[in-house]
Amino acid sequence: MKRLLPLNTFITAALCATTFTCCIGCYSPPEPDPNIQSLKEVLRTEFPTVQGEQESISNYRDKIVLLHFFASWCAECAAEAPTLRNLQNAFAGSDFQVVGVAVDDDPFEAQRFTRQYALPFPVIMDTQGELKHYFSIRDLPVTMFLDRKGLPVTFQDPQTGGQTAKLTGARRWDTEQPVDMIASMIEAR
Repeated sequence: MKRLLPLNTFITAALCATTFTCCIGCYSPPEPDPNIQSLKEVLRTEFPTVQGEQESISNYRDKIVLLHFFASWCAECAAEAPTLRNLQNAFAGSDFQVVGVAVDDDPFEAQRFTRQYALPFPVIMDTQGELKHYFSIRDLPVTMFLDRKGLPVTFQDPQTGGQTAKLTGARRWDTEQPVDMIASMIEAR
């Protein structure tokens, strides 16, 4: 004789399965723009900035670009922001540019974050998720470098010493090791 599960066990299991299925469907990443198909197109695409302008990453061609993905609600991003400000100020007037990319963020909150930390670099609003999707950004903050042609650069992680094309997690960008690394990138024409 088969033993039947009590009714409350069945109901609990059904509710858990329904809740899990619903939660999976609660978030769907934005669909990437089907017109953006190559890195060159991604870099040429104009995005709104929190400063109220249109900006394209290709505007910084011929510079080393630190592309920084963040959100105003991210605690690690907030801890890292002052070091990025200091880094940009240290290299002001050089062939180096920090470009922030606010992802999964409210434009008003991203603007407030930019003012709160007095960020001296452009901050792009990736409202449709094109950059996030193209560069496969899954966590925040994420930092990567682009060379003078706009190509992603493999570099030595100043914290771990390993080679990488993307750093996930906050770093101290205004310390000697990352500053020296960026200076050598600038010098290597």
